[in-house]
Amino acid sequence: MKRRPALGCPAFRRLTQLNRRGLLKLGMLGASGLSLGNLLAAEAQAAAAGASTKTDRSVIILWMRGGPSQLETWDPKPNAPAEIRGEFGVIDTPVPGILLSEHLPLSAALMKKWSILRSVHFRPEDGRNLGHSQGDQVCFTGYPPGPNADVNVFPSCGSIVRRQLQELTPQMPAYVMVPRNVPGTESGYFGPSFAALETQADPASSSPFRVPNLAPQPDLSVDRLAERRNLLASIDRLGARGIGDSQMRAGDAFHQRALDLPTGGTVQRAFDLDSEPQAVRERYGFYESFKSRVRAGGDAPNWPQRMLLARRLVEAGVRVVTVDCRWWDTHGD
Repeated sequence: MKRRPALGCPAFRRLTQLNRRGLLKLGMLGASGLSLGNLLAAEAQAAAAGASTKTDRSVIILWMRGGPSQLETWDPKPNAPAEIRGEFGVIDTPVPGILLSEHLPLSAALMKKWSILRSVHFRPEDGRNLGHSQGDQVCFTGYPPGPNADVNVFPSCGSIVRRQLQELTPQMPAYVMVPRNVPGTESGYFGPSFAALETQADPASSSPFRVPNLAPQPDLSVDRLAERRNLLASIDRLGARGIGDSQMRAGDAFHQRALDLPTGGTVQRAFDLDSEPQAVRERYGFYESFKSRVRAGGDAPNWPQRMLLARRLVEAGVRVVTVDCRWWDTHGD
């Protein structure tokens, strides 16, 4: 039998493995009187007192394919030689020792609320001569790409989150791509049940934003939808005798999601970008799409409206939203 690759990178597995020391720690907690019942009671008391006990977290990934230069953004290196440092000036931040580009004053003012990751680096096992798609795979999955770098072998971080956390917020998809998948964001060997919901429609477009399949067909009433749900359940019960459990579960997940999306008010409200106050949309900004002069030659659409949609989605309970913010391939300029 072919062994399935271990989930996550080695560091992730080290952090999450339950070893002998971890078991001893759990045992000591019980011995000291801190049981699950005590913990739940403490959380209930804190909630009654008005204190927040919510630990849910969501992630918005702004995927800037090609990568903006760190010398003009987060790491300008003002003391480096002229041929290395960025061409712009720098500004101070509230965090001693951290300087940002002069063009990022709002980011600089909030420096205590976010972090710059300086530990990201190339690994020999990632391969040689990485192009965009290969680099996408490494960043989204933690693993080198497969034979076709545009197709996932390993699941993306979003698909892992969906597999682990979808049941906690069943009224919303756990993983959304705005507007479509890019290399590295697919579900890999997890299968299509854990793929992202792609909006397909683009908030950057000037036309009204409508996500396909979120609204029922005009001629499909609630009663007819209920009849279809009951018929599908009956067929599933008959077919379960001759189909493998894993196949049935995957099919059930697809069917349930297809039926829930058009009737779920929470989902429809979260994706209703046009209901956002016009003042807020203007604050995010409307920018004309333009043809970039970078070597990759891609377009530069209205990213801020995509970001606004991502904010709405995480506020509604989506755990991971990846926003396509290409292109940044400026090394040929």
